Amino acid sequence: MARLVAVYRTVNLESATWVGSSSQSGVGLGRLLPKLGVYLERVRGVGDVRLVTAADVVAWIEAPLPNGTRPALATLHTRRAAARMGFRMLRQAGILDRDPTIDMTLASRSSQRVARPLTDNEVRIGRAAAAPDIHETRRAAAWALAEATATTHEIPRVLPEHIDFASNVVWLSGSKKQTPRLANLTSWGRQALHRHLARCEPEHPLVYSGRGDSPAAMQASASTLLARALKAAGLRDDPRILPGSVRAWAGRRVFEETGRVDAVARALGCKTLDSAALIISFDWSNAS
Repeated sequence: MARLVAVYRTVNLESATWVGSSSQSGVGLGRLLPKLGVYLERVRGVGDVRLVTAADVVAWIEAPLPNGTRPALATLHTRRAAARMGFRMLRQAGILDRDPTIDMTLASRSSQRVARPLTDNEVRIGRAAAAPDIHETRRAAAWALAEATATTHEIPRVLPEHIDFASNVVWLSGSKKQTPRLANLTSWGRQALHRHLARCEPEHPLVYSGRGDSPAAMQASASTLLARALKAAGLRDDPRILPGSVRAWAGRRVFEETGRVDAVARALGCKTLDSAALIISFDWSNAS
């Protein structure tokens, strides 16, 4: 019988390390893998490493923490990564010829839904819903700014003076995640902003009409304007269509025109290429 814990030590797994996406998720395999062996032997009753099944490993990955709480998603990913590395080393040592972890999948590390880019047709429908008549200009202005790549953090901070119709651009202030930038207006957006500007006071925000200056309240106001337009357009049935989907569409257009993720990052004000790729749903693994 190839005892699990003994086998782990034989192939010197104690010296291996797994580093996750943050310092908190970094964990030594020398500490983690013996726990897997102990769990499988004592809880699952599997003492022979050759008899471990995928269900056995999943049971350990999802096992409650010592305090009885369910492990966080980051912990689930770390445990799975440790198990995968351990079984790979067992195969390399000639102890196993199979891997019970090979088909295991988990939810994305991100607990937040990622907005998918709208299609061109969905944008046309959204525009019509954002401006149902000549009196609804504020919602249309918010949509126009989103088409210019503005985030819901940036939209309520745009002032009339930030728009340059002569150059067809708007100044966006940026945030912790976005860099300040000049963003191009779409033809539809330019017209929508021009109509709305005639109704605005020069020194007041273009679309934010709240009394307070709380960042959360300002961002919620912009999100609400876009969400109402999406709902009116009948686009909220898809759970991945969110207020950020309009901005994602703008980024996708840049990618289709240039084929360059770095151009998307500059247009969206992203500080990393990975964040730009995520917004436009670009999969690096399929890139040639």
